[in-house]
Amino acid sequence: MSSLLAHVAAGLTLYFCRTGPQPRPHISMGLPVLLAIAPDFDYFGIWFFHLRYEQRVTHSLLFCLLLSSTVWLLAKRCWPRCKTRSGFWILSLAACSHLLLDMAVGRALPLLWPLLKTEFYLPLAFLPGASHTGIISYAFWRNLLIEACMLLPVLAAIMMLIRRQPLRAHLPEILLVMSMWSGLGFCLNTGLLL
Repeated sequence: MSSLLAHVAAGLTLYFCRTGPQPRPHISMGLPVLLAIAPDFDYFGIWFFHLRYEQRVTHSLLFCLLLSSTVWLLAKRCWPRCKTRSGFWILSLAACSHLLLDMAVGRALPLLWPLLKTEFYLPLAFLPGASHTGIISYAFWRNLLIEACMLLPVLAAIMMLIRRQPLRAHLPEILLVMSMWSGLGFCLNTGLLL
């Protein structure tokens, strides 16, 4: 799976991609972040109750769409200003971003559960998986740095494109940072810096 920070970054990116006036930190920015990490809530059953799942149905499109629809309907009741459809799409994309990030590390997911029990995967994993060796291990921090190197420039570019900010003016910096981070990530992943 991708790290918690990658899922949080995807949720925040979607929050700041909202249309209208420039978004600023608000309690509602917690909703896309919560939905971006929600498919991993089944880990509580694994950790605390030692449950074993044949397939993790929380990693299906149906689960993500039902959860985001429920959260959007509750948000509409609690915050009357939250009646726009863009809010629904932001919440849906936040939940589905989790699936995309988990597939980017090479995980097979039951995307079309309950229609198909087949697990889908990307043929090429381009992000390292989250290391379960502990927060003080070298592998954890190495993978987190590689993930940040690859994702943060991409998420910044997506935010600039959707907010219609002049990407062309910042494209050289984004490409430079992306290539530097990618090179650093490659060196860390292959052990060239050690």
